[in-house]
Amino acid sequence: MTEPATKKPREDAAPDGEKDVIMVTGGSGLVGQAIRMYVESNKKDNEEWIYLSSKDGDLRVRSDTDAIFAKYKPTHVIHLAAKVGGLFANLAQKVCACSVVPSFFGVYLFVLRP
Repeated sequence: MTEPATKKPREDAAPDGEKDVIMVTGGSGLVGQAIRMYVESNKKDNEEWIYLSSKDGDLRVRSDTDAIFAKYKPTHVIHLAAKVGGLFANLAQKVCACSVVPSFFGVYLFVLRP
């Protein structure tokens, strides 16, 4: 008879006694709210979820971003923040170019410019 498999801890999990702090940018948007609903119905004791909106700071401004990270000290980030104007705004302001901007996280951001 085989022995039951033991669950291995995630490599990115917080050490014992510490919580994972998951920060969701764009937390007031459609996808951010869907994540919130899922997380609230599947709570884990070792996780703290932070949902940001544009009211918490402008992520395009380095000092705002630094202040947000200093305040919450996230272990994980789900980046969903975007400028969304709806159908009529998208029709009125067509996008014609895309710039690639290196981010201070080592990730490249694609910035759409009219």
